[in-house]
Amino acid sequence: MAAKGKKPSIAEVLNLLEKQFGPPPSSARDEDPLLDHLLVAVMTTYTDLEGARAIVRGISERFLDFNEARVSPLYQLEAILAPYVEKEQHRQAAWHLRMGMQDVYEGSHGLDLEPIRDATPEEQRTFIKHLPNIPGGAAALVFQIAIGDKQLAYGPLEEHLLKRLGMQPRSTTRQRVRAALEKKVKPADRRRFAWLLGHGANLFEKDFDPKHPFCKLLVSVNARELVVREQERKREEARRIAEEKKRKIEEERQRKAEERERIKQEREAAKRRRQEEIQRKKAAAIAQKKADAAKKKAAAAKKKAAAVAKKKAAAVKKKAAAKKKAAAAKKKAAAAKKKAAKKKAAKKKAVAKAKKKAVKKKAVKKKAAKKKAVKKKAAKKKAAKKKTAKKRPAKKKAAKKKAAKKKAAKKKAARRRKR
Repeated sequence: MAAKGKKPSIAEVLNLLEKQFGPPPSSARDEDPLLDHLLVAVMTTYTDLEGARAIVRGISERFLDFNEARVSPLYQLEAILAPYVEKEQHRQAAWHLRMGMQDVYEGSHGLDLEPIRDATPEEQRTFIKHLPNIPGGAAALVFQIAIGDKQLAYGPLEEHLLKRLGMQPRSTTRQRVRAALEKKVKPADRRRFAWLLGHGANLFEKDFDPKHPFCKLLVSVNARELVVREQERKREEARRIAEEKKRKIEEERQRKAEERERIKQEREAAKRRRQEEIQRKKAAAIAQKKADAAKKKAAAAKKKAAAVAKKKAAAVKKKAAAKKKAAAAKKKAAAAKKKAAKKKAAKKKAVAKAKKKAVKKKAVKKKAAKKKAVKKKAAKKKAAKKKTAKKRPAKKKAAKKKAAKKKAAKKKAARRRKR
């Protein structure tokens, strides 16, 4: 590494970048299609050189042509990448592979880079100007392989890095710049030059890591973007100081205005407090007067309520006494009624007993009379029989009549007994 303040040589820059990006890759043979060289260079980001070459061969074997691979789903490309690329990088590697083919397709209106082989650098740039999704090293390398090692392709990526480092030869035309560089970069190193300068062209333009060797190189050569950053930092610092001064002046002005406003508000607040105190005392006097009147009115109402309550209590007591007396009278009437009912039931029982006794006596008397009548009748019958026996021949007809009469009387007596 060159000392600070001294420009490094191109060889020193290439050695530094090669530690990070390695030597330039290529397809198995120089005569292989340029698209193969390009895709191998793209895939070396994710695997070694042999793995990258195997992936490109796998695409040729798996698909009819590269255009079919370009429009295929990512999972089909992932299946080809799987044996050579780490699992967590399958999707990203497949995407870069497909977008590399897409860049060539859009830049050349096809998937054929052969027209740029053995063309001049100016003709190459006319044919295809931009490869936005292809890593810088691969994009620069494919043009150098196409042009051959006799000339230096020297595209915009290499130019960009040399300008950052302040190492581009001073000349009026691009052809003279290229000629000057060709004296420093020999044919054997030209692919390495394109590959490494293409990779380093935009390295650490945004995120700056002071510990990284390339960033240390940028610092040592006082790279253009660092100068711009320092100028911007100084402008920003000056702007910050001016804004800070302006802010302090504004804060002081605001403070004074706020102090004036505070004093004004304090005076107005004191005035309001005095007025409020007067109003408060006045309101307190009115409130006291109202309170006294309310107290007096409440005392009178309480006295009146007590009298009403006493009167109401007396009425309740009187009503309770009357209720008690009515209950006692009701109880006494109930007792008297019960006694009368009991007496009436006893009398009714006695009457029923006497009636039963009379009926029984009458029945006995009737039975005795009947018995006597039967005896009398039997005696009379006997006498009549005896008499009849004496007068039978003469009074047979009368006896029959008498017997019939007797029979009728007997039936009548029987009916009477039944009743």
